[in-house]
Amino acid sequence: MKNKGLKITLIVLLSIVALALIAVMIFAILNKSLDLKVSLIRFGDNTEMIFQNEYDPEQFENINIDASSSNVRIEKGNTDKIKVTAYGDKDDRIAENISENELLISKESSKIYIFTFLYWCNEEIIIEIPDDCTKNFTINTSSGDITAPNLETSNLKFETSSGKITCGNINNGELNSSSGDIKVGDGNELTINTSSGEIQTGNLKLLNASASSGDIEVGTIEEANLKTSSGKITVNSSNRIQAECSSGDIRINNIGNYCSLKSTSGNIEINTLNITENSSIEAKSGNVRINSKNDIYVETQTGSGDTDVENNNRKAEIVLNITTTSGNIDVK
Repeated sequence: MKNKGLKITLIVLLSIVALALIAVMIFAILNKSLDLKVSLIRFGDNTEMIFQNEYDPEQFENINIDASSSNVRIEKGNTDKIKVTAYGDKDDRIAENISENELLISKESSKIYIFTFLYWCNEEIIIEIPDDCTKNFTINTSSGDITAPNLETSNLKFETSSGKITCGNINNGELNSSSGDIKVGDGNELTINTSSGEIQTGNLKLLNASASSGDIEVGTIEEANLKTSSGKITVNSSNRIQAECSSGDIRINNIGNYCSLKSTSGNIEINTLNITENSSIEAKSGNVRINSKNDIYVETQTGSGDTDVENNNRKAEIVLNITTTSGNIDVK
């Protein structure tokens, strides 16, 4: 019985090897233009520096990274040049090309391994930008994460198709991800868009943020325009804010000067409100609650909900319109 079991095991293993070899042969035939090498097995750490070069910032404005399995990290440089360093498998190849105001960095593997055992490789592309560089750079990557510690003096645009973006403090910029979270620290003016991911920021002067299916959580924003289709919006403080949520709650700790808030199916809650301009709040199927307000007149309208407004000054110059379809209104 033991010999029979051993034979079956050997037959299964040999079949796997044969199928793997056939798959590699088919791939090689279909991609015969590529200079590929085939190896049976690989193991251990195969990380090496596979590319490094420096560029004058005036040579281009866009940096396109075509490396499906590599993450991109943006750092401050200590020279007046843009420096690109790539790490990956020792058999990977990096190609560079500058045309039409764009630097293209592409990576392709030149070796196929049939089996891997205890194998790892840190695939990363590091872009160092001079600290005093004020040019607008666009950095694209197809499917990898983008990280940038602190870039207070740079104006950058990050785009990734299927990866997350994580930044420290940043001056001005635009961050876009098709399917990934975006997290950024403090900054000046930012535009952030993600199709299926969450957005989280620190303190900013101006923020335009949109998420198709994800939460938006921000710190203290001087002026904010926020929108999410299926997620909640949470704000610490904003002087002027426009926020719209299709299916989720809106919670704001403090509002000064002005607000325009809309929620289709969710509650709206404000801790402290001190508006100096006429403002509006609309919740179609959710409650509206304000825990503290300044001396204003609150005009309410609800289809099938209760209304309770305390200390409502009908003679006040500033008016807050609150409308609900099927929700309560509670203002202190």
